[in-house]
Amino acid sequence: MHPQSDLAHWESSVHAICGNFSTHPQRHIPFLGSIQLSNLGGLEVAHIETNAHRVERDYKATQDDRYCFLILQTGGIMGFSACNGEELALKPGEIVLIDSSWRFNMLPQGLIQQTSVHLPRTLVQNLLPGKQPFHKLSSNGISTQMLRNMMQQLRYSNTHFGAADSEGMALQQALASLLQPALNLHEQAPSSLRALAEQHIVRLLQDHRLSPERLADEMHISRRTLYRLFESEGQSIAHRILTLRLDRCSAELEWPGNDALSITDIAFKWGFSDVSQFSRAFKRERGISPREYRQLSLQAANIAQDTSSHAPEFF
Repeated sequence: MHPQSDLAHWESSVHAICGNFSTHPQRHIPFLGSIQLSNLGGLEVAHIETNAHRVERDYKATQDDRYCFLILQTGGIMGFSACNGEELALKPGEIVLIDSSWRFNMLPQGLIQQTSVHLPRTLVQNLLPGKQPFHKLSSNGISTQMLRNMMQQLRYSNTHFGAADSEGMALQQALASLLQPALNLHEQAPSSLRALAEQHIVRLLQDHRLSPERLADEMHISRRTLYRLFESEGQSIAHRILTLRLDRCSAELEWPGNDALSITDIAFKWGFSDVSQFSRAFKRERGISPREYRQLSLQAANIAQDTSSHAPEFF
């Protein structure tokens, strides 16, 4: 079939199954797109595969928002971006709940596969924690694991024999019941999220690969949400990581028992991959070089020790 015909058939099928979306294929790469619908007693499950460059929720989406899409990524990585700036990436095995009343883009990273369960928006809208387009479920928690198992079963279910309406309704209720604790597990107040971010930073501080992108991924939130947590205090994430690393390095340099550790050893221990970068950052923040800081700290320690040893004793 001609590629244009493939794209036309794909868009027609997507409109019929998922609603108003516009598809933009990759340039110079043959378009691949397949979408199949299973109807389990009224519960619609779409099985999707595509290598499109971008799939946009049409501007008329608000007229076609009867569903929320509960999506299990089964292959490849899918990026999402919404009109309010929220972004996330969905990896295989991860689940996201999307509010269909928002305008958003889907950005496949190569060929992707998904299973999308269409839940009536009226059924889940009261479960949505705040007005956000995307609700990525935490990988922790039994409720999320059970949801993943159910969606895997729906992915491979034999639909030749159909399902009774009562079964479809039961499946919808079961999914919604598991969604509530899964979303509550993920929902946290900004202050709690800020504290959680600090915990992750401290845990990963010695890893030179620590970055805002990795931190957002560890916390299952968008980079924009993460940036906002720190912007409210007038500090960037990168600077917070740098400050904590310099604090740890300073403590190491101050300790007299660390004579055997070189400045390079200490820098590498606390996540710096370049000793020159460490020295420049240290001098910028502390006003002196790491070597001078160590010398002054040791001198101060020796003076304090001498003072203590010569102090008069009182009986």
